[in-house]
Amino acid sequence: MKMIKAYIRYVLYLLKMRTTIPGALINKKPIRENGDELVDLRQVPGLFFDKSFGHRPVLIRSGVAERLKQAQTLLPSGLHFKILSAYRSMKEQQELYDFHYQQMKTSYPRASATDWERMTKAICAKPGNNAGSGHQTGGAIDITLCDELGNELDMGTKYLEMCSKTPTASKEISEPSRNNRKILKSVLHAVGMQNYPNEWWHFCYGDRMWAMYQHQKYALYGPRDSI
Repeated sequence: MKMIKAYIRYVLYLLKMRTTIPGALINKKPIRENGDELVDLRQVPGLFFDKSFGHRPVLIRSGVAERLKQAQTLLPSGLHFKILSAYRSMKEQQELYDFHYQQMKTSYPRASATDWERMTKAICAKPGNNAGSGHQTGGAIDITLCDELGNELDMGTKYLEMCSKTPTASKEISEPSRNNRKILKSVLHAVGMQNYPNEWWHFCYGDRMWAMYQHQKYALYGPRDSI
């Protein structure tokens, strides 16, 4: 029954009556690992990084790194990319999921376990059972725009803020925020990366989400549990 509903939703997506493809179908996309290595984005000149990284390496597949280099050349003068999140191991993803799950339990104590899981999965992919986030493959990145001092542009919501303004094409945000999102999406799409329509900050290349939205026969990147 679950998969039947997923296929119905996919048909609605193809008919442009939905903006996203069901995760159950994305997770069924076959993978043909192409072997692109994880590289440190700190070696790419011109990028800015969220302070949460500290001094740690910011890892991503080499294919994504090359596309970010290309996309930088398409940005209007004075604008830069700021990296908010990149590769996360399966353990890190589980820790992130557990953290958000506990937040839901605290915020909505009268909700059921099913509701807590549903709300958590809306903002954080649950690892395991051949699923998880594209971040585990090294093919997904959370990214925004900033100025030459690293000050982030107004994108309509804060990073990880989940509300009706979060979807990339939301009409509830200001014109300047809408234009900033258009710049981010256009330069990354121009180099072959794919945005997740429900999160303006999430882009990917080579993972299952990319393959599904780009109508590719298979994904290029599978999960990487070790470096």
